[in-house]
Amino acid sequence: MSNFKRITIQEFDQERFYKLYKFLFEDNYFRKLSDSAKIAYCMFRDRFELSKINNWIDENGNVYLIFTTKELCGILNCGTQKVTKIKKELENFNLLEQERIGLNKPNKIYILEPQKSSKHNANLEFRKSKFQIRKNQKSGILKVKKQEFRKSKSNDTYINNTDYINTNNNDMNDMNDTSIKIHSYHTNTQFNNDALKFQLLEELPSQIKSYLNNFEIKDIRIIKSVLLKGKKSFNNAHDTYYRLEEFEFEIVSVLKRFKAMLLQKNESVEAMQGYLMQSIKSELEETYALNMRRQNISNHNIFNEKFK
Repeated sequence: MSNFKRITIQEFDQERFYKLYKFLFEDNYFRKLSDSAKIAYCMFRDRFELSKINNWIDENGNVYLIFTTKELCGILNCGTQKVTKIKKELENFNLLEQERIGLNKPNKIYILEPQKSSKHNANLEFRKSKFQIRKNQKSGILKVKKQEFRKSKSNDTYINNTDYINTNNNDMNDMNDTSIKIHSYHTNTQFNNDALKFQLLEELPSQIKSYLNNFEIKDIRIIKSVLLKGKKSFNNAHDTYYRLEEFEFEIVSVLKRFKAMLLQKNESVEAMQGYLMQSIKSELEETYALNMRRQNISNHNIFNEKFK
C-alpha cells in the first residue's frame, strides 16, 4: 500500500476525471451498448477540449476529432480489432460519424448525442420517479430515514442543521447529479506515460512524433519547445511561413545526431538544448538555401529561355 495515500481537499479540487453520461445507462436503447463502447464514448467527449485548442471545428460550428487507429489504440489501451469494433458499435447506435479527409489521412470523427425532446425528458422523469418509489418499497431503511428527516424538520430540531444533510455524500445529491464522475486511479505507469506522450506529440508530424516517442516525457517537452521556437525564429528571420512538415526528414536527422551527441557526452537533454536549437536553425537555413538555389536554377534555365 506504499504507492497509495489519502486524498487531501486541495488534491480533490484538482483531480482529473471522465464523465459518464447518464443517458448511456438510463435509456433503454443505449443500455444495450457494451461497457467498452460507453467508456470510449465518454473518453471521446473528454477530448473536445483538445479540439477547441486545435480549432477542429467545421464551418457549421460542429466539433470533430482527428485520430489515427494507432492513436486510438493508445487512448483506449486496446488493439486495432477492438478499436474498429468499438467505433462500429458507436456508429450503429448513431453516436459516432466518420468523414473522409483524403488518401492516407485519418478520418474526421464526429461524436453525436441524442436530441432531448420534451417528451423524452418527461419519460425520463417518469422512469426516475418510478425508480425512487420502487426503491422505497423494497428498502425499509431508506423509507424510515426519509420519515425521520421530515419529522425532524417539522420539529425544527438541531439535526436540521447537521453536516450530514449539507455534505456531498448525501444520496439525494448523487441522484440529482447531471453526470457521474468517475475518478481515474490507474496505477500502470506505462499507460499514464503513453497518454501524456500522446497529448504532447499529437500536433507534430508523424515521423518526428514517432522518433520523439522514444524519449522520456520531460525530454519531449524540452525538445518540442526547442523545435517550435527554432521554427518561429527561422520564419521571422526570413519573413516566411514554413511548417515542420516541410522539414520533417531533416529534423528527424537532426534529432538522431542530437541523440548520438547525448550518448557521447553523457549529458541530459536539458543541458544540451542550446546545442539542439543551434543544430535545428543551421539545418533549416541549409535546406532553405538549397531550395532557393534550385528555384533560381529553374527560373534561369537556358532551355526555359530558349523556348519562351
